Amino acid sequence: MYVGVDDTDSTEGMCTTYLATELIREFSDFDLIGFPRLVRLNPNVPWKTRGNAAICVRLGKGTGNPRVIGNIDGKELVCYGTGRDAEPEKAHFKRATALIERLAMFEDPKTNPGLAISAHKPPADLYWKAVREVVKLGPHLEHANPKFCHGWKNRRGLIGAVSAMAWRPLDRTYELIAYREPKKWGTPRKVEAASVIAMDKKFPGTFNNYDYEEKHVAFSPSSPCPILYGIRGNAPDYLPAAMNTVKSEIIGRWLIFLTNQGTDDHIINASISNLRPFTSARIRGTIAGMPRIIGGGHLIFPITNGKKTVDCTVYEPAKNFRHVGEKLRPGDVITVMGAVRESPFTINVEKLFVEELATVIEKKANPLCGKCNKRMKSVGKGQGYKCARCGKKAKNSDAEFEVLDRGLKTGWYEPPVGARRHISKPLKRG
Repeated sequence: MYVGVDDTDSTEGMCTTYLATELIREFSDFDLIGFPRLVRLNPNVPWKTRGNAAICVRLGKGTGNPRVIGNIDGKELVCYGTGRDAEPEKAHFKRATALIERLAMFEDPKTNPGLAISAHKPPADLYWKAVREVVKLGPHLEHANPKFCHGWKNRRGLIGAVSAMAWRPLDRTYELIAYREPKKWGTPRKVEAASVIAMDKKFPGTFNNYDYEEKHVAFSPSSPCPILYGIRGNAPDYLPAAMNTVKSEIIGRWLIFLTNQGTDDHIINASISNLRPFTSARIRGTIAGMPRIIGGGHLIFPITNGKKTVDCTVYEPAKNFRHVGEKLRPGDVITVMGAVRESPFTINVEKLFVEELATVIEKKANPLCGKCNKRMKSVGKGQGYKCARCGKKAKNSDAEFEVLDRGLKTGWYEPPVGARRHISKPLKRG
């Protein structure tokens, strides 16, 4: 029995993953088959609350050896690698519905919860569309049992609930989420930065823990939600040990999720000529003009495929990543990955690959007069030079030139940890 839930949190609190822990506790009369799933969907949809994450748990009778994946109410939580699925019943649906109605943030106008329960996984195509496009509810409802699905308000959360069940990982990561004690919700978090740095270095399989450029803890949210921090990794085995390395306030509960975070599942291969707003694209082209800084410290540079040109934007929070863009020059060949914004129409750069660097030659000095041993003066733009003492003339090409040291190499570049999206694959993952 698969249970999918989405859109129960808000910017003011709660967290859909916390609701997953409550869902697991509510259905403790069943075994958990496989890791609970945290599935990020299209990060560009305009009505998302925070990270646009849905969850899915699989319940039934487990077989084989259990593994510890969390702790709730002081009790170890285990999952099984295989098992026999439970058959959905009305009583299961009522229990899950009551839980959502008790915990979801219905007062937030952006929150439109959805619940779906199914005996089978929906088609994988539903996930791929939801992670890469802006989709309508209809196709997802066609694969949801009307007896065991419900959407509140405009019912949009049903898209995420069904998509989370439909996900079949091509790439995957894991996240151990540590939750705060309820009495601490909404108060400043206490996490020792030095211990986070130590954990980050001790466990190289983890990623996006600490922002060394901005010198702050990156794996801990700033919203008033129940999460204390989340440790992301390529495998689940070492995440509990990593958690035990971090010094923080008391952890109320913790749980390891299987996720699509850090996978680039949202990226589609495209060309500058067929970009669509609210998608995330990977495009290749040539720098078509000088980079420029606009108000707010944002950097913009144009890229072309020879037929069409589009602006690429690196926003101020990306900090030193902007300096990479500042060093680009016309003729450089690059690949850009990022979100396509509707207005102004631009690509919000998530990372870029410098494939070829154009040779940039700049004037070092005016020509030297061979007779007077003095630098000549410019006569005017494009009109050459003239010695102020003896009147000898020289061409523009007689000036002294040098190849500009760009301070830039070919290869991949990405923003600092604090400016990365959950679903973007960090270069550390290869």
